[in-house]
Amino acid sequence: MLLFGVLVSCGGGEGQMDEGQKADTLTTNPGHGGGVVTLAGKLFSIPSPAETAMLLRRSGAEYRPALMFDPAKADVIATRMGRSLALGVVGADLAYATMNQDPARAAGAIKAISDLGERSGMGNAFPKDLLDRCRKNLDHQDSLLRLSGEAFREADRYMKTNESDDLSALVLAGGWIESLHLSAEFAQADPKGELALRVGAQKTTLTNLISLLEATDEQKTCAELCADLRTLQSTYADVRLDYAYEDPVTDAEKHVTYINSNTQVSITAEQIKAIAGQVAALRNKYLI
Repeated sequence: MLLFGVLVSCGGGEGQMDEGQKADTLTTNPGHGGGVVTLAGKLFSIPSPAETAMLLRRSGAEYRPALMFDPAKADVIATRMGRSLALGVVGADLAYATMNQDPARAAGAIKAISDLGERSGMGNAFPKDLLDRCRKNLDHQDSLLRLSGEAFREADRYMKTNESDDLSALVLAGGWIESLHLSAEFAQADPKGELALRVGAQKTTLTNLISLLEATDEQKTCAELCADLRTLQSTYADVRLDYAYEDPVTDAEKHVTYINSNTQVSITAEQIKAIAGQVAALRNKYLI
């Protein structure tokens, strides 16, 4: 199953659905789980920004638009890698703004996604009709989340068809970095809360992400980014994860087996602060 991790739409809620469509659903634990993506013939578990946005809302964290990337700054990003990372970052911010019912910020994110796609030579990756439908559904949370997720999955398919797995991996990395940035900023206020556990659980995800970037980096353009991510990885070294695996559950009707586990996370306030600082430095270096 391919589940593109940049934006996974969620069902339920009170938003109006786009006519004739069904909402996607999250089949993973929003607290610590993630989506599964397939790149370079390998499976990688990467949690989606939509899960993070839902977790932030559930935690009662105040909405802080100033934490998001300014989409106007996307115009000055000159490199192919930077624009691809920015696509993921803006996609994560779109989920965050949408979850907090901020249509103005969501509209800016959609415009930035369209512009970044054009400037990256991926103008056909984000279908114009889908982006137009996103704009028309700015006031409808469920529809906008679903449609934006659909747009990113279309882009993912386009990049794979055109042998641009490296771009797909960078978009995914940008979404993960922005989600961790948001989570870590709020987790500092409650180092024993659910957001703190989410930050700690990204230790394993970071290892997967580095492997993913290296596996798809045929042009060897991500060496510096991977080195910076390894620096972040060293900050995670003393974060402890203890796994307790449970029996898998099979849905015979859907022909899907769910692999379950519980993860116990041990992370300190100092570690969260250090992670937050390094993630902010990553954003500043590659995007601002």
